[in-house]
Amino acid sequence: MAKRTSKSNKNNEIYYTIRNDIINGRYPGGTFLVEGELCEEFGVSRTPVREALIRLENDQFIKLIPNRGAYVPHVTLNDIIELYQLRKANDGLAAWLSVERQTPDLVEALEHSVEREAALIAKGGSDPQEVSREDFVFHDLLVSRCGNRRLIDIIDLIQNQMKRIVVLSADQYAFETLTVSLDYHRKIVEAFHENDCAKAKAAIEDHWIAMIEGYISRDLQGRMPYLL
Repeated sequence: MAKRTSKSNKNNEIYYTIRNDIINGRYPGGTFLVEGELCEEFGVSRTPVREALIRLENDQFIKLIPNRGAYVPHVTLNDIIELYQLRKANDGLAAWLSVERQTPDLVEALEHSVEREAALIAKGGSDPQEVSREDFVFHDLLVSRCGNRRLIDIIDLIQNQMKRIVVLSADQYAFETLTVSLDYHRKIVEAFHENDCAKAKAAIEDHWIAMIEGYISRDLQGRMPYLL
């Protein structure tokens, strides 16, 4: 049993390490992952590496191309729109459920997150990735208390794909989008104080629509690479 647990842990380590390397840009779009090099890096045989790559393909981080290997696809504007549309559809329900199940500690945590995010945006020279990390903290708090395990898992998968977009597009133009995001976070906190499920649902849905529009605007103005 101990060996089985150790193997499972190693498989998870390989999967999460490669996934994080894709999210953080170590493996940019257009990269082919070399199986032999990954085996050497992790000190394992090909089997656990292949298992990790299959999981990564299932989660849409790579594409396995016969006779060529594991390909990290570019992120297109259409990918961004699809992911944010999925967040709109799923986060609306999560917000509604979270307001229904709200506790004082959750509302306090959301308020503190908004305060930290506002302080980071107001601080000159802030790193947009630092602000984005706090943005994810807010959304994690909101979703994690909805009480629907399957819904949480669905949103988590989408959010992990979104993290790659956020990292790749975190530049001087990102603060415009992050400022808009902060305004919607404040509206969501208001909905919690008013115990208004419908208001929270509408605010989070409008939030993701605004994010889509922001990326489209940046793309049209040439302020975001078409292929990330």
